[in-house]
Amino acid sequence: MPLTSLSDRSFPMPARPRALLRALALALLPLALAACNGGGGDDRDDAPATPPVVETPAPPPETPARNTAWLETKPGDVIQVLIEELHPTQAAIGYDQIYYKLGRWQGDFDRATWAASPAQQLDYLDNTVGKKFDDYCEDMGGGKRAQKFQSIAEARTARLDQPATFTCASAPGSLAANLKTVVVGWDGNLYLTDGHHTFSALREISDGGPKLPVWVKVDANYSSLATAAAFWQRMVDERRAWLRDGQNQPITVDQLPVRLGLPNAQEAGGMQEDRYRSLVYFTRDIAYSNGNLPEFAEFLWGDWLRRQAAGGQLPALDQYKTQAPAAAAQILAVSTLDKDLIGAGSNDSYAAAVRDASLKMSALKDADIVFDDRDAASLGRIALVPNAASGTPTKKARDTLEELPRNDVKADTSPRGAGKLWFAVNYRTCGKPAAGTCWGW
Repeated sequence: MPLTSLSDRSFPMPARPRALLRALALALLPLALAACNGGGGDDRDDAPATPPVVETPAPPPETPARNTAWLETKPGDVIQVLIEELHPTQAAIGYDQIYYKLGRWQGDFDRATWAASPAQQLDYLDNTVGKKFDDYCEDMGGGKRAQKFQSIAEARTARLDQPATFTCASAPGSLAANLKTVVVGWDGNLYLTDGHHTFSALREISDGGPKLPVWVKVDANYSSLATAAAFWQRMVDERRAWLRDGQNQPITVDQLPVRLGLPNAQEAGGMQEDRYRSLVYFTRDIAYSNGNLPEFAEFLWGDWLRRQAAGGQLPALDQYKTQAPAAAAQILAVSTLDKDLIGAGSNDSYAAAVRDASLKMSALKDADIVFDDRDAASLGRIALVPNAASGTPTKKARDTLEELPRNDVKADTSPRGAGKLWFAVNYRTCGKPAAGTCWGW
């Protein structure tokens, strides 16, 4: 038999000695553990074992997800987006401008006023519901509607959220000069620099909403900026943001609303009301023209009017009857300017507030400063002159003022275009035009 070393051999151990060794090992285990944990200099026999401390590294700060959809867009690019993708760069809007749109765009299909005359009923609907599609086509760079409604049934069927039910004269987006503008932010999102009122009204209408497709033009792409702070500083420096609240008080960018549209109980967010911004809207074509103005021009006029009121040069807006608890008849009382630019009619109605503000705005010289370095000429000021002939800006301004509170029924009971104030005041007071409400039919 070949020899083997002891290390190569295995000898069976009797069961009893094996059990004794296991018991001894279990008895010595606590001492061994204590010895391992006792290297910290504590030689007390009763010192508890201290588990080793494991350092957990802090997680890196979370970086907001970046929207990659618009990172490659360039100034001048026309893009189709949803209203909910547009972020405000101002905190407030003129609610009465929105109410005018919502009042006019929602004609009452069941109105009895012209029920006996389908032609007049269609004329009324084309001037109200049809105006919604005229405005949408124009603001989306598609010109006007291709044609008016051919029947009441066609008017009932047409919906903004169903493009096949209406046609613009040109393809939406093709007339880029008419489009509202956006800036691509540091985070890749779209920040609206023009069109807060337009898109807020479209967001509120029943066939619009946050998912409605719209077209906008890219004015700048600042997605290369590394931080939000750098982005907003550039926006402020370039006057692409209006950091004032509805009371014209300064705010920070963190106080900007998270979405367009009016506040409501069903969803968070919404924009504040600036009553002077509404007032300035109604002075359009009376005290200033709306063409080719810088961003936030109406807010600059509103700031100037507030300062005139604070200095006693103009009655404050609260001194006029512009909303409840005043009666609608008081709010809508007619105020006019005669050929000598002397006021007539009501002195405390909404139209009176427009008249008085317009006279103050018009009295400026072109070079007079309205805000910062913006002068009256750059903000579209209209010079009103006495004894102006027909067809002049002054005569048009006087006619526009007189028409503001006008209703939509002529003396012969046929339909006509109503004034902006009439729609705004009735919508604020009565809601959507409908029979049996305080609209008057």
